[in-house]
Amino acid sequence: MLSIPSTFIEGKRAFYGEVREDFESLGFVINGNWEYHKAIFDNILSQHEGVTIYLRIPIYVLQGQLDRDDAFFEFGEPFLLKHVMHTGIDPDSDFSVMEVIGLSQFQPPLDPDDKIENVDKWRHAGKTSVERLATFFC
Repeated sequence: MLSIPSTFIEGKRAFYGEVREDFESLGFVINGNWEYHKAIFDNILSQHEGVTIYLRIPIYVLQGQLDRDDAFFEFGEPFLLKHVMHTGIDPDSDFSVMEVIGLSQFQPPLDPDDKIENVDKWRHAGKTSVERLATFFC
């Protein structure tokens, strides 16, 4: 994990319904593990051969529930995460067709938080993506 401190978004507050479509238009989506009181906006910066680098922006609901447009929340500190997925057969499972072709959604990742190389490159890419969001808070 690599933090991306940003005055452009960190500490800013918004209503979910007012930013959702704008964020989605820039490739940000709510991570599938969201809860009613917190979540993460994810943006894929790079995806190649089972390795994905995400820009993640946590949000903390201050009022309401996240599945509603009137949920009011605050952004946390953005960070980068490198996720390494299985692309082959899981040797510890009963083989299924999905595993043979490398598409089983139930295989655990090889490393859900791998070390990010080229820190300066990825930090710059993360900051650039966060700065694109600044226009929504002017």
